[in-house]
Amino acid sequence: MQQPVRIWYVASQRLCNLDCTYCVSVGDWAKSNRYDWADPADRATYERVVEWIGTRPFSVKVRLGSLGEPFASPFFLDKAAWLTRQPGVEHVELLSNAILLPRRLPKLQTTANLGRLSLWLTWHDGQVELERFIAAASFAQETYGCFVVVNALLFQDNAEAVARARDAAVQAGLRFNVDLGYDPAATGEVAQTGDASAAVPALRASDALAILAQCGGSRALAETALKGLSSCQGMLCRAGHDSVFIDIHGQVFRCSNYSAQDLAPLGSVLDPAFELPLRDETWAPCGAAGGCGNKEDFLNLQIADPLRPTEVPSLGWPDA
Repeated sequence: MQQPVRIWYVASQRLCNLDCTYCVSVGDWAKSNRYDWADPADRATYERVVEWIGTRPFSVKVRLGSLGEPFASPFFLDKAAWLTRQPGVEHVELLSNAILLPRRLPKLQTTANLGRLSLWLTWHDGQVELERFIAAASFAQETYGCFVVVNALLFQDNAEAVARARDAAVQAGLRFNVDLGYDPAATGEVAQTGDASAAVPALRASDALAILAQCGGSRALAETALKGLSSCQGMLCRAGHDSVFIDIHGQVFRCSNYSAQDLAPLGSVLDPAFELPLRDETWAPCGAAGGCGNKEDFLNLQIADPLRPTEVPSLGWPDA
């Protein structure tokens, strides 16, 4: 196998130290402010999936997600640290709110290869002070050499806050990204109506994409996201060729939309006999009825190929 396989795994770790009203962890995938794992079996599943990822006979790039805040979970971090030390793992990317980084990273220094750790850090206005957030992000980048991206979510009424985050990140020498904020309860409506504004509140302003660009976001990336969100069925996609999605139950899918649409999985990591059946052909039509709501998915579309991350240790940062 010539090229690394990009793996996006969302584990069932649930504890979160924030309470954002727009959190995408809802329903069966809901976060918690009280417990870390809903069931001891969830911890066991996480451990087995991480072990499977780390022992592949080919190179992998991993985005290790969770339903909550990964730095709130010592068990989650212990296994993520192990993953960074495996020879076939090029990088491990964690998605975090950054608050606990100054406390947790020093403890990981002896157990993890922090040079392989990528941090996608989203600032949640109203939940944490911007100054504290930027200081934590800078600490990870400057002290431990982590690959850090500061991310902000653009809604219909927070452009000023996003611009402040941009200025603070630039001043601190940090990479900065803007994503369109979603209403997770309305993404299904987009597939039915074709109106992306149903799930993307920022689009209710006629100049939303111009505002996003002014705030430091990539207009081309946002336009691609909206095309994928509306409906990608039939569009050429490389998911299943050199990228896969693993859900909280250890089932492997071509992408997260295949999981959301209850399409047949490629198999289960928990099956000892499972062998990953990657497709030889690079491109194949998408067979899912819904749209791509995550950059880990829509960046696999052929229309996103010029934006697809290559050499950088991140599945979401497109500026190589």
